[in-house]
Amino acid sequence: MAKRSDARYIWTDSAGGGRSRLALFRAAFDLPAGPPAGELSLFADTRYRLAVNGTILGHGPARFFVRWPEYDTFDLSPYLRAGRNVVAVAVHSFGRRTFHSDASIGGLIAWGTASAGGRAPVALASGPLWKALRCEGWREDSTRLSFALGPAEVLDARHLPEGWDGPDFDDSAWPAAVPLARQDHWGELRPRSIPLLDEREVQPAARLAAFRGAPLADEDVYAAAIVSTQDHGLTAAPAALLTALHSPADQDVEIACWWARCFINGRPAPPAPWDENRARQTFVVRLSKGWNSLLLVDQTSGDVWEPQIAWPRAAGLEVSARRRRDSAGLFLAGGPWGGMKVDEAVARLGACTKPADLPADLGPWRPLGRGDLIRGPYQERTWTALTPIEVPAGPAIDGAAVSARLEGGALVLLYDFGTEVLGRPVVEFTATAGTIVDAAYTERLRDGRALLGTQGTRMAERYVARDGRQTWRTMHPRGLRYLDLTVRGDLAAFSLHRVGLARANYPVRPVGAFACSDPVLDRIWRIGRDTEFACMEDAFVDCPWRERGLYTGDLLVQYYTNLACFGDHRLMRRCVELMFLTQGENGLLGACSHGLPVGRHPDYSAIAVQALWHYGARSGDATLARELEPRLRRLLQALEAIETPGLRLLDGTGRAPYIDLSHMDRDGINAAGNAFHQRAFADGARILRGLGDATAADAVDRQAAGRAEAIRRAFWDAARGVFVDRRREDAPAAEPSVPANALPLIYDIAAPEQRGAVLSWLAAAMAPNARVPEPRGNRDFNVTPYFSFYALEALYRHGLDVEAEAFIRDNWSRMLDAGAVVWSEYFIPQCSLCHAWSSAPTHYLSSRALGVSYADPADPDVLRIEPRPGTLRWAEGVYPHRRGPIHVAWERRGGKLLLSCELPDGARRV
Repeated sequence: MAKRSDARYIWTDSAGGGRSRLALFRAAFDLPAGPPAGELSLFADTRYRLAVNGTILGHGPARFFVRWPEYDTFDLSPYLRAGRNVVAVAVHSFGRRTFHSDASIGGLIAWGTASAGGRAPVALASGPLWKALRCEGWREDSTRLSFALGPAEVLDARHLPEGWDGPDFDDSAWPAAVPLARQDHWGELRPRSIPLLDEREVQPAARLAAFRGAPLADEDVYAAAIVSTQDHGLTAAPAALLTALHSPADQDVEIACWWARCFINGRPAPPAPWDENRARQTFVVRLSKGWNSLLLVDQTSGDVWEPQIAWPRAAGLEVSARRRRDSAGLFLAGGPWGGMKVDEAVARLGACTKPADLPADLGPWRPLGRGDLIRGPYQERTWTALTPIEVPAGPAIDGAAVSARLEGGALVLLYDFGTEVLGRPVVEFTATAGTIVDAAYTERLRDGRALLGTQGTRMAERYVARDGRQTWRTMHPRGLRYLDLTVRGDLAAFSLHRVGLARANYPVRPVGAFACSDPVLDRIWRIGRDTEFACMEDAFVDCPWRERGLYTGDLLVQYYTNLACFGDHRLMRRCVELMFLTQGENGLLGACSHGLPVGRHPDYSAIAVQALWHYGARSGDATLARELEPRLRRLLQALEAIETPGLRLLDGTGRAPYIDLSHMDRDGINAAGNAFHQRAFADGARILRGLGDATAADAVDRQAAGRAEAIRRAFWDAARGVFVDRRREDAPAAEPSVPANALPLIYDIAAPEQRGAVLSWLAAAMAPNARVPEPRGNRDFNVTPYFSFYALEALYRHGLDVEAEAFIRDNWSRMLDAGAVVWSEYFIPQCSLCHAWSSAPTHYLSSRALGVSYADPADPDVLRIEPRPGTLRWAEGVYPHRRGPIHVAWERRGGKLLLSCELPDGARRV
């Protein structure tokens, strides 16, 4: 039997380094006749696709840390056969960090057996049996899709061995897989802690439109990709491009480029106003006859800069970095330079007109010739003009029937999946070799077209076809509502057979249900459920489209919405564990499991303690708290250490507390940030007491009480009867905010004699919530959807059921009126359009209006069935519970509330 100890980490070389590399692995073996059986466990960095005899079994691993990896296990039996078999694994190594992966190296380890006919099993341990090939058709210098996601997939299938994952493929020319030199790069492997994802395929709800795509103008276009040796993450890093343009005459020329500063002959060129195409900026410049210098200074985040520049072909310009006509060297590129501001780069480079002027310390200056020029899928698609055309109805498209309408242009097809979906786009088609299929992903339309490029994203990928029938399935899941496909090449020979999406969702069933006398609230509950499902991957993710990041601040609202709809606990357990594993040397946690520095958003480090307590209290699982106890103690010490000496208050200066992006003052020593801080000690004491350490719990309880008193002293405005955001000595004009007053109410910081006034102010501030008649940003509201999770708790806890219900109806109806099918990040459709931190009403409609809540913090089987009707006449529904579904129905009749409920065995009502 093959054991894990027999397996070695393998790759295409012994180092495993590089950026965005795709490695292909094969293990071929023969089985005799008879019922086959087999199992394979594997782990790969960064992500893998497993196939057996050409059938895809799944993808993985779940997001992990290099020091704490998890392996997956698959049953191979249904896919094995008598004769030749092959296990094939494609592994994409990012090499750089994202918001769901560490910076690391590539590597695969696998072990297992396959057998049939009662013969001795074949050992599948990664080692001599395995062959490996670096995929030459995979572009390794593609840009990142966003600040949070990994590089775009650009695959030339002409350089991908056809049928490489099938049993009949001849791999005799493939080299043997190479054991990695660093077998200890990863920590000890442990089994996957959450289920494999649901990868069932779904089809679009509709094809909305078809277009002829053509260049925006008759232009000479130059584009390239410049990869930095560093990953600059969220920090903007400047880069520059220098060349010279030979003009046949004195003339004005319109030059187009990306977001950049343009200098002609050492002088800045003012840009024209932006049009709707935010990926294209124009400069009208005066060129003299002969050579003119052109310098572009841009800034980029991440590790790739993709400059693109164009001018009218009619201008007759020639380009050369060395001022030689027909020169092979077109441009000199420098950067991106980490640690430098773009204004500094402009100051140092703006007057440079020739190569000799370029600062040597900013080198090396990379020459770009025609062989270095390549346009990425996002660049090309956003510089494409679209003209509507008619195509036959139905999922299939015969290119020969529509090619005449395209007049040599591209075919652009727009699909609507009807809601936000997360998964791998699947496109099956027949084409001639070299046909280009680009896929772009968006949540938005504008004038019936896909709106691309918002929020700094470049969400487009490319597949270059081999000859014949083929299927393109991306390696990585993408979030989208609208899929924009562009096909270029021999369209008369192109046929589209199928478009779909293989989901990448956490596998849950919609056990929860809710219905009531108000159809608006019914819709609000259901959309919250759909939003939550879309944001459940291998973690609770903030949004499927732009980031797919796991943030501590999202955990509580997503957990409770999940409990109301699906009743799952395992995903929350994994998320809490991941957040605590981010702990740095200073004891604080990362705000996001990957991608952000430790200690950013100190309120998120505090919320992690709450998340740990809530998970244990609602699941009944004390093992996670026991496992994380040392980290919890270190975190509480770290939170104490960052307080201002002598004040028992936290100063958030330089730590970017998040709290809420509403109308409030988050600077310095602020009330809401300190309320989160205080609650970490209160919940930390409850956890320690549950673990049996009463002495430590009492000490932490005293710390919590001291911090509550410090908050009352520092932020209470007795004259107004409210808590204000800042201390008067720091901000004399400090104002109250919803966060500053909601948290003291739900965390029992407000003294009994303060609560009435605070509650009155809070209710008034939340009705109406918008501060201006036509809000244009989230700060035009007193509270955002995210913090509404806490604000609604304050209203419901203190008996303001009608006010809470009105707040839900008024604010979420704003999104309904804007056409929402999932809840957006804010009450107006800016930023992400699918954000599960906005799903709090689903939790409250189930737990308050329906009336199912947890009564005993120490025992999740003790429940309270206590409807809070508000203005409703009736409600009914199902609340998932670890013992089984809870059925509740109530109605008002004759001045009474008639209630019926069914509890599963093992649960009891108080």
